Amino acid sequence: MISKDVKNILLKRLDELKINPSNIFIQNIPQDYTEVDETTVLISEINSIYSGRASDVSTTKESRIEIQIFYRGDTSPDITESIINQELEKNWFYQYDSYPDVDPDTGFLTRTMKYEKTEVI
Repeated sequence: MISKDVKNILLKRLDELKINPSNIFIQNIPQDYTEVDETTVLISEINSIYSGRASDVSTTKESRIEIQIFYRGDTSPDITESIINQELEKNWFYQYDSYPDVDPDTGFLTRTMKYEKTEVI
């Protein structure tokens, strides 16, 4: 699962990201997870499709992921997003969309970042 690969990439830079590893989730945030005062990250796979046909056989696999960051505490959005982007680009993930939002219930900043990766198979 590509979202697990992305989580493992990010785990290598946790000290700089200032994110508790128990606050990084794949695909969904558990219902029993309660509101915390620390930044939370959700990594979800958007799609993973085979494409690039040659002789009726797929030659590439295109994967897209979404990273949602729910900012809390002293986590710096600029630094966090820059580190995530650098690490993912080192692993051939390239950003194709990113947008901020403010949670209407809490007033906290949320950032959604979308990446894609094409692999030759």
